[in-house]
Amino acid sequence: MKLITAATALLALNALNSAANASDINMNPGLWKWTAVIEMPGMPMQPPPSSYTTCITKADFVPKGNTQGQSCKTIDLQTEGDKVSWNITCTRPGSVTTSQGDITYHGDTAEGVIHITTQGMQMTSRTTGERLGSCKK
Repeated sequence: MKLITAATALLALNALNSAANASDINMNPGLWKWTAVIEMPGMPMQPPPSSYTTCITKADFVPKGNTQGQSCKTIDLQTEGDKVSWNITCTRPGSVTTSQGDITYHGDTAEGVIHITTQGMQMTSRTTGERLGSCKK
C-alpha cells in the first residue's frame, strides 16, 4: 500500500511553478479532477483507479496532490504547445521515487502518462483530468 501511496503522491506531483510560458497552454484554469490508473507489471491484481481534485492555474499547471512526508525536486519542467513534461525525484526516509511524465491539455480535459520508479518497482500511470468549475477560495 505504501508503494501505491508513493506512486499516487508522485503522480499527484510536487507543487511546481514553472518559468515556462504557460499562457500558451490550452488549459482552462479552475478546479480539476484527476484520475490515475496505475499499471504494475508482474502484479496479479492491479490497484483500483484513484482520483483527487486540485486547483490548476496558468502559473501552477502541473497536477499535484498529497506529497506530505516527501521532499520533491523538479529536475526538468518543459512545455511544448499544450503538452507539459517533467522529471521529478521525491525522497523520504528510506525511499527514493522518480517520475517522468507528460500531460496534454485540451481546454477542459487532459490526459497523460507518468512512468514511476519506487523501491525497485516500475509503474505506469495513465492519467486523465477534467475541469469541474471554478476553484473554491
